[in-house]
Amino acid sequence: MEAAEAIAKVGQWLRAVHGPDVSGPAGLRVDTEKVLRIPEGWSVPYNTIAFLDEGRPEKEIFPPPSVVVREPDGELRQAHPHPGGLSVPVAFPGQENWREVVDPEYVKAGLGELGVPLQAVAGWVKVDAEGNQTGEERENPEYKAGPIRRGYPKPENTLETLLSFASVGWLTRELLLIGLIRCEVFIPLDLETGKTDRFYFAEERNELKVFSSTRNLPSREHGWWKVDVATLAEFEHPPNLVINGGPTTIEDVSSGELAGIVQRFPRHEPRIDVHGRCPEAEEDLIRVAVDTASRMGLPDPVKPPLAAAEKARRRGYELTAEECAKTVLGESWLKRLQMPEPPRSKPNDLRANGLAPTYDNAGRAIPRLDTFGKYFERDLDGFRYGWQRVTGAYVGFALGEALGAAVDRMPLHDIHAKFGIEGVTDLVPAFDQPGRIGSLTQRLLFYTEAAIRSPHREQPESRDAEQLFPGVVRGALQRWLRTQGAPLEDADGWLVQVADLHARRDADDAELNSYHQLATEAGSAPPMTGPAALIPALPAALTMAGPGSGLSGGARQAVRELAGVTHPTEPDLAAATYLTWLFEHALTKEAFSFPIWNLSREVLNPDNQYQQGPEWTEIKDMVAESVPFFGEHGLPDLRMPELIGDGKSTLSVLGRAFAALSGFENYPEQALLRAVNHSGRSALTGAIAGALLGARTGIPGLPQKWVDQLELRYLVENVASDAYWHFDRHSALSALGDEWIERYPRR
Repeated sequence: MEAAEAIAKVGQWLRAVHGPDVSGPAGLRVDTEKVLRIPEGWSVPYNTIAFLDEGRPEKEIFPPPSVVVREPDGELRQAHPHPGGLSVPVAFPGQENWREVVDPEYVKAGLGELGVPLQAVAGWVKVDAEGNQTGEERENPEYKAGPIRRGYPKPENTLETLLSFASVGWLTRELLLIGLIRCEVFIPLDLETGKTDRFYFAEERNELKVFSSTRNLPSREHGWWKVDVATLAEFEHPPNLVINGGPTTIEDVSSGELAGIVQRFPRHEPRIDVHGRCPEAEEDLIRVAVDTASRMGLPDPVKPPLAAAEKARRRGYELTAEECAKTVLGESWLKRLQMPEPPRSKPNDLRANGLAPTYDNAGRAIPRLDTFGKYFERDLDGFRYGWQRVTGAYVGFALGEALGAAVDRMPLHDIHAKFGIEGVTDLVPAFDQPGRIGSLTQRLLFYTEAAIRSPHREQPESRDAEQLFPGVVRGALQRWLRTQGAPLEDADGWLVQVADLHARRDADDAELNSYHQLATEAGSAPPMTGPAALIPALPAALTMAGPGSGLSGGARQAVRELAGVTHPTEPDLAAATYLTWLFEHALTKEAFSFPIWNLSREVLNPDNQYQQGPEWTEIKDMVAESVPFFGEHGLPDLRMPELIGDGKSTLSVLGRAFAALSGFENYPEQALLRAVNHSGRSALTGAIAGALLGARTGIPGLPQKWVDQLELRYLVENVASDAYWHFDRHSALSALGDEWIERYPRR
């Protein structure tokens, strides 16, 4: 289509809307001098004839309106008055007017310049002449759910947004390229030489590796060159780009593609071409270290936190400038506390001084460096699992329970009556203050202790050692009961000695009595049933973290023996086994952990001999009922947790956790609130959803305003880190020997 044809189409529309007087002195006309080709087609502005011909400023329509004539179909759309806004179809007199319902992800992206792709339009609603909705709706069968809703990593900038939109089919290759030339990329730069290493530029292929953000830079790099893609395309010999856009996106773009797009749609914004340092390498940190050393009386200042930043970046995180400064402060404090003279007490506020509590073998809190949930100080690569996912799952479990404890077992109408129509929207007091952990998290910690104390880890070929595991589980439950007031002599290990765990929370006397009888094999208590069987799934999965670290029957045997002491019925054990297998996938050390709507189906395997029988038919039905599918065209049917079962049975709790989380993995606060605002076992549903969420995001991806209020957050992280280390290839057993056995005795 040529410009003249586009101008004619807009002229016809103006006459259709405004009548024959449109060309009169008070009418409207296309501003032909400002017609431009844009990615969506042609931009055809118009204004009053009095302004265009007579220059009368008081007659100008401002901001100047414009109609977009799409190519190749010639559809007319009213351009948005502000940059980045979306165009909308124009209305013709006497014709039905259907308003587009565009996916909010696309609306918020600010990519209006690229147009509105059909695949991002969820449907249409009919409106009358005044613009009011009539109630008629049409669904778009070509619609595809956006990448954020699908659970892809949430983009941090426009470049990552473009790549993720293209990956789900929202953008054509041409539109992707048009968007790319308006973005900047980061290229590693040696801080001493100011040059880019040959590793990132292959001269023989004229290939340059670039990155979407400093967070995605290789961990060893601390300097960068930031340049816009259009500038690279204008080089005498434009490079072929390999764009690293995060854990799921690597995009190859040839120099020919870039040069062609820049020629057709040149960038008019200022060039970007600057060098810089990552937060951990900023020169101000040296001054902070020197000033801190002088104030504390240290003989030498600590070094900039390059090593800490490298550990964090290997796990997908970047230390902020504030965290780097705190790391310098924390390392200075640790150095000061190790000095013999004069004695110095630890600071009252550990976190403000870059420190966090860890727990020694006597259960006492001692200061360590705060790693902000972004890296493990011992920096183990992990044989199978990622430390950040393991600790995220544990802290997420505790956070979900703390959020749901205030409304646990309450009918939804009572929740609304007490907290309003939206239900709980924040951490509220469940015991004496917000954020208190409950008995579910207490049990999780002691189940984890049982897994660590099992002698099978150091005797991997011994069936005799495996046979001791149920007794070890009973011992762990007895130590938990000891914290709840039950008598127990010679309670060993460090966990039972933590004073803050000796808090009676939500377990009632009858439940405690049943646990006591089953844990001690005393009396004739009947076996327990219900969703508490799901609690051991997480520690059971951790037994499989390293080579030869699990039981001979794998995670299935581990969870059945952990849960089977109190919950031996087959439906409960099958559900716990399923959740354990799900955690095995979710805790991966890979850069990306797939969302629940994907994993929940992947775990189901018709060829698995252990997934046969009526219990597994019910599990498959639960997944179908609870989990939408985002991998096809059309609107996904997001599920409401309240509608999944009764909220009390094991499968209902699991299904409600899935329903709360599926499609909301990138909206952690909303996902957790969905997991607790329903009738039934809100605390346990929140805990399961929180664990699955934390496994994907790590601690930094959980709502920080709630994490900061979570009681014993560092204790929970400590236990999770111990389990991760114990079952990893480079086990704590081999590193610490008797010291570790003192911490976790073999019984």
